[in-house]
Formats: sequence, C-alpha cells, structure tokens
Amino acid sequence: IVVDTSVRGKGIGTSLLQSVFEITQQNQFHAVVLDVTDTNPDARRLYERLGFKPVRTRKYGYLRNLIGSSAVTTMRKDVISA
Repeated sequence: IVVDTSVRGKGIGTSLLQSVFEITQQNQFHAVVLDVTDTNPDARRLYERLGFKPVRTRKYGYLRNLIGSSAVTTMRKDVISA
C-alpha cells in the first residue's frame, strides 16, 4: 500500500487497510501479512497502531545501494481467530 506523500496523514492508509480487514473477514481468511522496509518507520508505526505485530526481520546488506534499505520486516495481524 502506498499513499502519495502529498496526502499522507489524512487517514487514507488507515481506510485502505480497514477495507483489507473487511475483505479478509468476509472471505474468512485468518490474517493479513505484509512487509515493511527499515527505511519506512512511518508505515511501520501505522501498521503497529492497527494491530500488526512483527514476525521476522530479514537483512539484505547488498540491497542498501540498490533500494536504500537493507532490512525487511514481515508483520502480521490476525483477523479471525483460528
């Protein structure tokens, strides 16, 4: 999910994720899983505020020069109890 920098902080990301949660529940999926890079702390704060928990972090030092990030954290939010 990407929200243009000019409109961040207006609840768009939260609305998008709330829609994802609704679709997840309607389809009886158990969780939403996403990845966030270490260079995007604002996104990680949003995900944590919405109930996502970090599952694992993978470090890729060689990516720092390619994409500006060297770590990716997988986060999960359980939506329906298993």
